[in-house]
Amino acid sequence: MMGQVRTISGDLLPGATVDVWQANGQGRYDVEQPDVQPEGNGRGMFTTDEEGKFWFRTVVPGSYRIPMDGPVGTLLTLVGRTSILPAHIHFLIEAAGCRSLTTQVFFAGDPYLDSDPEFMVREELVREFQTIESPVKARKFGMHAPFRQLTFDLVLETDADHTSLSSP
Repeated sequence: MMGQVRTISGDLLPGATVDVWQANGQGRYDVEQPDVQPEGNGRGMFTTDEEGKFWFRTVVPGSYRIPMDGPVGTLLTLVGRTSILPAHIHFLIEAAGCRSLTTQVFFAGDPYLDSDPEFMVREELVREFQTIESPVKARKFGMHAPFRQLTFDLVLETDADHTSLSSP
C-alpha cells in the first residue's frame, strides 16, 4: 500500500500523519479476536516523507458482515439489502494547517461494491491492485515477487482553502 499526501493546490505534505486500520484477511478486526490476533493487528500510524509519500505492507482485508441483531439488521432485512461490507482500509490523515480527513479505500473487483449497506463506496475510492513481478522491487519492500501493490493518494484541504471555499 502506498500513496502521497498533498493539498488541493498540489503542495506536498511532508510530516503528515497517516493513521490506518483494517480487518484481517478473514474480515475480522483485532478487537473482535483478542485471543487470536495480537493487539494492534491491522493498525498503524505513519508519517509522510519529504515528498509527502507513505507506504506500508499489509494483507488484503476481507469483506465482513455487520451485526444483524439490532435495529440496523432489522432495517437491512426490511429493505432487502445485504449486511456484507466490501473489503476496505480506513485512513485518518492529519497535517499542520490542514483539515483532517477520514476516508477509506475499496478494492476493484470486490463482489460487494455495488451493494454496500453503509453507502460508503464512491468511484473515486475504488482502486485496482497491480501485480508486481519484479524481484528487485519486491526486495525494496521486503517482499517476494510476485506481490500486489495498491496506490491511494490523499488530498487535504488547507485551512485557507476551507475559508475561501466557504466564502460567498
